[in-house]
Amino acid sequence: MSEYKRIILIILFIPLVILVIAWIMNLFYPSSFTIAAKIYLGYLITLLSVSIACLLSVGKVEKRKYQLWGITIMLLISAPLAFSIGFTVAIIERDGFAALIMLFIFPILFIIGLILLLVGVFKKGISRGHSDLKGV
Repeated sequence: MSEYKRIILIILFIPLVILVIAWIMNLFYPSSFTIAAKIYLGYLITLLSVSIACLLSVGKVEKRKYQLWGITIMLLISAPLAFSIGFTVAIIERDGFAALIMLFIFPILFIIGLILLLVGVFKKGISRGHSDLKGV
């Protein structure tokens, strides 16, 4: 891993940890944030998670990319993104029941992440010493 890539990962990882901790604290103390701050927090966590996963997946074999993206989608993207999309739709529609869309989005994203993880676990990897072309 190059020096610049490590620096960028550290710069992105520190705010991600802070935002995830703030988002989890919101579960225990719900009156500490406004609804707009909660929505933006979910989108920021998703944005930072995607950028860190992209940086970590550069140069990896396809099997590891599937595993990395599966774990990232299941743990870091599905809940905050479903929460933010649900409340954004509720604000746009001006109906609190529209926020229940997050109950459909979260399992769909989680299952997509689980499928990616399982594809990465059970995919046959190409060993580094062999070529894809026969006879070469």
